[in-house]
Amino acid sequence: MITVYLNRRIGDDERRQSLFRGDFHLYSGIGGANALADHAKDLIGQAFGGLDPERAQYEMDVDEFIRRVEPLKSEFTNGEKTKALCQQFAVDFGVDPERTYFDIPRLRVIPADQFLTAGVSYNYKAHRDMWYGHPQQLVNYWTPVFDVVGDNVMSMYTDYFDRPVKNGSNQYDYDEWVAKHRTAAAGEKTTDTRPHPLPLEDFESRGEIRIAGQSGDVFMFSSNHLHASAPNTSDVTRFSYDLRTINLDDVRAGRGPRNVDSGATGTTLGDFLRVSDLAPLKAEEFESALADA
Repeated sequence: MITVYLNRRIGDDERRQSLFRGDFHLYSGIGGANALADHAKDLIGQAFGGLDPERAQYEMDVDEFIRRVEPLKSEFTNGEKTKALCQQFAVDFGVDPERTYFDIPRLRVIPADQFLTAGVSYNYKAHRDMWYGHPQQLVNYWTPVFDVVGDNVMSMYTDYFDRPVKNGSNQYDYDEWVAKHRTAAAGEKTTDTRPHPLPLEDFESRGEIRIAGQSGDVFMFSSNHLHASAPNTSDVTRFSYDLRTINLDDVRAGRGPRNVDSGATGTTLGDFLRVSDLAPLKAEEFESALADA
């Protein structure tokens, strides 16, 4: 059984253990989350000028859309203001700033009507974050920048939280992805040819749910949940961001959900920054813990 908790004010240690069991936690009115959404809105407004960003796709061709979105996503992810707001975001959720590290957030831009489903607007097929080299102890925070509906969010396949799916993650190496494929997104326009780890079998889920909130609402879930970008049939472009955290004690102790099917190599841990002072995590210190996972 998976429980959905709304605005549950509990300690971060207890909440992480709940997430590792497969539960969902939803929050509204978190200052840091709203501040990040507002920052994204400012950057989106600059990128699209006087156009309505949710409908700008209908005013330009794909090449022009990519030309605007690529630097927008880069600035949101790598900007110094974003990092400072991530620190506020984490502290507002009550994490231990000395023991918690975050991965710089990604801005997702998913147009409607199959306008662009590859590259900078890749529509993720069903996957677990672990298939992309993330640790089992990862906590994912997904937040819409503008209000969303069921027709443009994510599909969560809750009945596969602890059920394996045959997949290609054993061919995925995170270091190779960073070196060869991450920066190639802008060149992918029709079919994304980068080696994403994909399901290798059809599966039928009777537990699909979609969480649709307002701007700044936060949906928290474990890296072990199978999920995908739902086809956007809403007539507007979906803008959202996702932020991820890990707690050092969880990684060292090997806590987290059971790895049911991920064979990915490499790790994203070297990308994480400490909440208190933005010091980078030394991933090599955790090689033995990751090898035993």
